[in-house]
This record gives sequence, structure tokens and C-alpha cells, in this order.
Amino acid sequence: MYTAKLNRETDWNKIEAFMREFSFALVVDTDDHGVPRATHLPLTLKQNPDGKYVLQGHIAKINTQWQYFGKQDTLVVFSTPHAYISSSWYQKDKLPTWNYMVVHVHGKTRILSEQELIQNLDDLMQHYEAASQHPVSLKDIDEKTLSNNLKAIVGFEIEVRDIDANYKLSANKNDDDYFSVIKHLRERDDKESHRIADEMEARRPAPGI
Repeated sequence: MYTAKLNRETDWNKIEAFMREFSFALVVDTDDHGVPRATHLPLTLKQNPDGKYVLQGHIAKINTQWQYFGKQDTLVVFSTPHAYISSSWYQKDKLPTWNYMVVHVHGKTRILSEQELIQNLDDLMQHYEAASQHPVSLKDIDEKTLSNNLKAIVGFEIEVRDIDANYKLSANKNDDDYFSVIKHLRERDDKESHRIADEMEARRPAPGI
């Protein structure tokens, strides 16, 4: 992914928070013929005892993508929010654009052991069930059902090695255009536009503040 220097995010704390919040990611590998294979999957970001970060998840065994894990680097794409930016919001510029936040991670992938997979499933359920009114856990699944499902999936772990975080948020615009974009994003009735506006405000406080 090409990332202009002006749009490159390097703050690990912000990148980590982004990956945790938008954890339903696109996992991309290439097969033996160089053909891309991609699957959308929920991933768990974990820090190992040695301090290194990894992404863990699972994929259906019937999905042949897992057979190419570890042969080459895996690409993981975390994306959203994003918003269309109309050139009518600028003083002079007539070119519309798109503002977005996206994180790409590259790293080698390995297959998890069954015990590691069970632990990952437990972590995943605890995380997403936390907001449920009546949360369930892995312990609520009977042994036969769990065993049958474990046979149908493959757990994997991707090292977080190379990171490219592209936060394209009108950083090249003057203050008048920049805050005009924020104003118009606020007038829209959608959460993604508001989230982009929030991030822009956090990066460039309004004049006089």
C-alpha cells in the first residue's frame, strides 16, 4: 500500500487501538500459482511474553486458504471508517476525494495447536460476549459440539511484523478547508462520517483553542 508521508500514522498505541476496535479484518494469502486468496475474519490481537504482538483467528477447514499459511507472508487489512469528501466543501479546490483510516499488517503465519485454538476461541467469545445481556462462554458448549466444530476449523497465528497505517484525513488542506470538511461531515447522518470528523478534530484543534 502506498502511504504518503503526510498520512502515515506511526503511533503504536493508536494503531493497536484501531486493530482492536476494527478487528473484523481481511486476511490475504497467495496460492502456489500466485493467485490471491482472501477471507474476512475476526482476529484477536495478543502480546506474547517476549513482547511481540500476534494476530490469532480461525478459518473453516473447507476453505483451502489455510493450506498456504506460512509459505509466504500473510497480509491483513483493517479498514473503516471512511467518508466521501465533496470538493464543494473547499474554497478553491475542485477535486473531490475520500478520507479513510486503514492499517496493513504483514507477517508469517503458523497453524495453532488444538489447545491454542481452544484458548483463542475462549478469548474471542469473552471479548465479544462481554456486551451481551446474557453472555455465554466456551464452557457452555457441550463437549461433543465443541469437538465437532474443532474438527471443522483451523486456528492460526500471524506475527505482527511490518505495519503500514494510512490515515488519509485532509492533512494537506489549509485550516479553512480542513474545518469545512469537519463541519460538513458532522452534518451527515452516518457514524463513519462522524468518526472521521472526530479523528480530524483530534489531529488539528480548531483555531483559537
